[in-house]
Amino acid sequence: MHRKRYLTASALLSAGVLMLSGCAEGSQTTGNGDPNVVSYIGDEATILPGVEASAAAIENNSGITLDARTIQSTENYQQVVRSGLSTGNSTDLIKWWNGYRLQELAKSGELADLSAEWEAAVSNGWVDDATRESYSYDGKVYGMPYSKDFWVIYYNKKVFADNNLSIPTTWDEFMSNAQTIKEAGVIPLYATIEPGWTSFLWFQEILAKLDPQFYVDLTAGEASYTDPIAVEAMEIWADMFEKGFFTPVDTPWDDEPAMLKSGKVAMTAAGSWRNGTFEAAGLTSDDYGVFLLPTVKSDTEMTVIVESGVFTAADTSSNTEGAKTWLGNLLSPDAQKAYIEAMKSISPNPSVSIDNAVVKTILQDVDGVKPLVRYWEASPPNLIEGNVKDLAAFMANPSSGNIQPTLEAMEARAKSEWADWNSSK
Repeated sequence: MHRKRYLTASALLSAGVLMLSGCAEGSQTTGNGDPNVVSYIGDEATILPGVEASAAAIENNSGITLDARTIQSTENYQQVVRSGLSTGNSTDLIKWWNGYRLQELAKSGELADLSAEWEAAVSNGWVDDATRESYSYDGKVYGMPYSKDFWVIYYNKKVFADNNLSIPTTWDEFMSNAQTIKEAGVIPLYATIEPGWTSFLWFQEILAKLDPQFYVDLTAGEASYTDPIAVEAMEIWADMFEKGFFTPVDTPWDDEPAMLKSGKVAMTAAGSWRNGTFEAAGLTSDDYGVFLLPTVKSDTEMTVIVESGVFTAADTSSNTEGAKTWLGNLLSPDAQKAYIEAMKSISPNPSVSIDNAVVKTILQDVDGVKPLVRYWEASPPNLIEGNVKDLAAFMANPSSGNIQPTLEAMEARAKSEWADWNSSK
């Protein structure tokens, strides 16, 4: 049996609680001290079908039941998790991210060491050990991946067919397609700031396809946001806004699948984890396809943004050992097959795959292409979250005169946050 509880951020706030204490008390009560029940919290209800499918497989293998809850606000969710960990009132399992975001939590000393579970997964052939660093801090593993996702452009096949368009292989073709689509009365590209975190998506895509090495250097703190390449990326983005290529920036995030299905919008940039949401909205592989955004210049190396969903475990929760056992089964073929079948996505277990036309296209397109870490996970969290707000303000006013002030604010923050990060190692 799988118990579900859905907690909204507004419900927590109305109760006067912006921390995990109430939620954690509920999860501990639910478990009743039972070592075969682990509590879980996440910020994405859309992945719950996959989480519960994998949990059923894990329960069959381990006897451990999952009690799942969600908070539907990424910003409030992070505050809840951090507060819960710091007060010792965390759920057993936590949905999080890899890279710097996982390192931030691990630095606090409040996460369980999952090195033994990682080693077992590697030994079983369930995960590529070359990816260990992405889930580690100070030589220990603190997160187990539940997904491996590539960022692609989803497109409406009917809109393309109605306008005699082909998948673009150059930036000029991509821009020409967008112009043709706009002239046909369809919005070429989906973009929004409504969920609070999505403002970096097109900045990331354009910069990575303009100069991928600069993208790597910038996110590593080794280049400046005011460098000419960053300015050029912002100019390209501003020009796309000027041409009317994007949806209104307050467009609801939840409207994206319906807009793509109806042909109100022709293309959207999203991770492969979004594929299941599109299928759930009634889209089939006859309705939509995917392609990699072309590079801005023909001699630029092709790259693809990659991210990984992560589950981690609190070190002081009511059932840390049960959580570690659960995570030790997460990458098993049974659990992974269940997850990606439910979500129509891609597994970090190299032996697990599904028969899905869109997923197959994604895997073909990214074969041999250099991966780049998603912007959200590629730098210290405080830096990214501040920059996300600056990028959202820019999207609300994407004028050429707003480029330099935006980049200067981001660079000032980068200097400060990198200094803080490095001093706290």
